Amino acid sequence: MDQDELQRITTLPDYLPSPQVEKELASLLRSFRNGVPTPAEKWMMMQALSQLADRQWQTYEILPHAARKRLSAFAIGVWDRGDLASTALMLAIIRSLGLADALAYAVSVDPATLETAIAARIRHAYAAFGDTVGNPYALIKQRQQQR
Repeated sequence: MDQDELQRITTLPDYLPSPQVEKELASLLRSFRNGVPTPAEKWMMMQALSQLADRQWQTYEILPHAARKRLSAFAIGVWDRGDLASTALMLAIIRSLGLADALAYAVSVDPATLETAIAARIRHAYAAFGDTVGNPYALIKQRQQQR
């Protein structure tokens, strides 16, 4: 992953058909397999995943379970546990893609090993997402039912 690839992803249309988003996500996953990324590359990968997560969310389709498991592992792999911005971005990605495994992992990290603000952000996300983390559209459905 380099700046040019991140720029390409950033300039993709806001709405992409689900198959094209899945193709872009698969390409991003493959880029992680090309050696050990530097911290700067991990940050770019996290930003790229965030961009693609937003586009996937716009399809109103839940990704297959296997894809969400792979993306959870990817998000965990590029997450900088010492950086609040990285944590916030990962939590937004978790919500957009329904990455229950990534949230479970983040919650399982010993809070004593994290900065206070990072541990608090994870606890807050866990409380907010609750049982709906696997379905990024659950809150929309709940709001519709309340009308």
